[in-house]
Amino acid sequence: MGFEVALLAGFYEGPFYYHVRKGAGTNWSVEEAAEHLRLGPDLVADLIAWDNEYQAILDRSYPPDSKFPTPEAQRAWIERGKELAARIKRESPLVASVDYQADGCYKDGTCVF
Repeated sequence: MGFEVALLAGFYEGPFYYHVRKGAGTNWSVEEAAEHLRLGPDLVADLIAWDNEYQAILDRSYPPDSKFPTPEAQRAWIERGKELAARIKRESPLVASVDYQADGCYKDGTCVF
């Protein structure tokens, strides 16, 4: 049985959420997940770029105002994340499923690879 992974976005937290042992779920950085899930260097670089793009939109003066510069930029980021979620499932020998949630645009369990 493999890891059931959620790929999501949040400020100041890793984009991966999964359990390494029963009852011990937590957020993981891309680097930590790469080690646990045996992700390749190209995928890791793309995941870091995807997460960094999200972290860069943080409005530190008033976080609720954080947003992408255009709706097109947001849609492109969401689509890149969806492609990355599919790659994680394809490329990791240890992943059973990837539940892609982006920044909340997909509800838990509605975009699963």
